[in-house]
Amino acid sequence: METPQNTPAEETKPKKSSYETIEESIAKMRLTFDNATLPGIFEILLTVGYTEERINLLKNDLTHLEDLQQIQTKEYADQYAETELFNNKKKEIDIEYTIHRGLVNILFKGNTHARSVLKLDEPKPRTYANWYQQVSNFYDQLGGIADLQTKASTVGVTEAKVTTQKQAIVDLQGIKESQRIEISEAQAATEARDIAFDELFPQYTEYLEYAKILLAGNQVLEALGVTVKR
Repeated sequence: METPQNTPAEETKPKKSSYETIEESIAKMRLTFDNATLPGIFEILLTVGYTEERINLLKNDLTHLEDLQQIQTKEYADQYAETELFNNKKKEIDIEYTIHRGLVNILFKGNTHARSVLKLDEPKPRTYANWYQQVSNFYDQLGGIADLQTKASTVGVTEAKVTTQKQAIVDLQGIKESQRIEISEAQAATEARDIAFDELFPQYTEYLEYAKILLAGNQVLEALGVTVKR
């Protein structure tokens, strides 16, 4: 099933068209349950137990599902926003780091101690955790060893720039933690939404199965979202 977030839990909904989103299914259920009490429908389905009370319970469950869907949408929007903020901040830091590293790499050519301390001969890591360690070490060492900082300042990697980068890295970690929280909340919202959907959708399809038999060939089926061949 195609879904906006393409999460695994949303790919195997029972009895749903693989081309139908959660939102589309909810809209169809809303149409069906809202019209279930219409004359010509209600009294017929009442014969198989669809009382007004039962229909209202289904509508209440649907309202709950709609609320969960809205929460899920918001949580994913929050996650995407936090991820974008994180990616932009990391990119900003990395651009400066690449410049600073390139400058001191030339400056400390042949200086084994400086190159080892600043890890200048190590490739830039691909994973965030290793990248964070390398970048943090670079600026911590420059800021902590006066001789290195003094020499680095001669090529424009000043103490002020090092301090700015160190604060940016602290800020980045804060954004990273917020991102983790948003991801967790989005996943929890999706799970809650999926559980509610999985409980209600079979009841919806069962109602339609009864309706298609009891109202076979009747144009009133279209009010329930069922196409009737003319």
